[in-house]
Amino acid sequence: MKSFENNLTQGSVFKKLWGFTLPLIGANLLQILYGMVDLYIVGRFAATADVSAVSVSTTVLSAFMMFLIGLSVGGTVIVGQKFGAGEKDALSSVAATAFSLAWIVGGALMVIVAALTYPILGWINTPEAALRGAISYMLICSVGYVFQSVYNMLAGILRGMGDSKSPLLYVVVATVVNIISDYILVAKVGLGAAGTAIATVFAQLLCMLFAIFHVKKRGFPFDFRLKSYRLVKKDAAALFRTGVPIALQQALVLFSFVIVAAIINKHGLYASACAGILDKVFLFASVPTTAFHSSISAMVAQNIGAKEEKRAIQCMRYGLLFSFLFAFLFFLTGLFFPEQTMRIFTSDPGVVAAGVEYYAGYKYDYLICSIAFCINGFINGTGHTRLTLIANLISTYAVRIPACYLVGNVWELGMRGIGFVLPLATAVQVIIGLAFYFSGRWRKNADVLPDPPA
Repeated sequence: MKSFENNLTQGSVFKKLWGFTLPLIGANLLQILYGMVDLYIVGRFAATADVSAVSVSTTVLSAFMMFLIGLSVGGTVIVGQKFGAGEKDALSSVAATAFSLAWIVGGALMVIVAALTYPILGWINTPEAALRGAISYMLICSVGYVFQSVYNMLAGILRGMGDSKSPLLYVVVATVVNIISDYILVAKVGLGAAGTAIATVFAQLLCMLFAIFHVKKRGFPFDFRLKSYRLVKKDAAALFRTGVPIALQQALVLFSFVIVAAIINKHGLYASACAGILDKVFLFASVPTTAFHSSISAMVAQNIGAKEEKRAIQCMRYGLLFSFLFAFLFFLTGLFFPEQTMRIFTSDPGVVAAGVEYYAGYKYDYLICSIAFCINGFINGTGHTRLTLIANLISTYAVRIPACYLVGNVWELGMRGIGFVLPLATAVQVIIGLAFYFSGRWRKNADVLPDPPA
């Protein structure tokens, strides 16, 4: 197991944070490339209806995928705290329960998504020409939830043990397999959206198998034999208590983006197009911020387990600084070059003009999100994941969505008004997180899996 161990409770916080974060940045960039390749190959070698089918389905599938990713964070926090406390004997029991739950949750999601495919596609007004391809894409991709559930839990446990490099290797494998399979099935065989879905699931399967093979050869605390799977009540309760709030948070926030997009779509084609472009820019700009969020969660979990509160706080402060500096660079781009940024993606003057209006306020979300993500990472690492769920729900469903509707559809302030609403809603989340941090309540019940009484 030594090859996976990375003690984040000792040594330079600066070096440990960067050493842990850089592979996460690489993995996040590859995940974006993974999705872009699907759309590029379908757009290049298939019909427009297939492009629409993939685009529409991806949004829905991502919401369910966020649930799996959020659940795996529970594994990161629990394993991180136990690892930091030096209780390595507990890792085998936690891993056995975590992977048992991963298979169960992945299988349940597969069945649920398959059963709801047609109703969901109808609810989001999928174009008639794209409906058949979207149904095929979603049904096939639903199978991949099983493989993704196990892989994400494995990656989460590795991060809890301080290893962020191995998950990067697994994402590289999945990306390469996906690109090759995409090209063969779409460009050569001509399967369209269905071919892209098959390539995606095949890549997910090989990624999971490669990851399991890789860790088994290196003394991982779980051997993946059938007889080793078991559900330990206290471990399962801790995983659900820690992971489910994050999973719900991820899924519900992504769903809120669909609602905001529906509000923006009422402002016409230019508004819809510019929002789609700047959302993609934001996704790229938030790669470092997302990586620091994950690294802070893992480092704080280990240090809370080791009773190193001052070091945990230092992890958050360093993460805040670096995340904000990265965000500031993208903020400057939006401040001084909004039109040039839009013209990278479109030459339509109407879309460019709408984008400049939207960017006027939207660019501030880069800065505020960089703060919110790091604070949430710290709070998650202490095990208080329900607080981040509550903060996100308030900022999203009590502020962002109602305010977007009022500003855009009632007061008719257009894309400029909506652009300023988004960072305002994120600021509410920051205020709640800071209030919780300065209250010191994060120190209470920080051990998510306490030892049984002697």
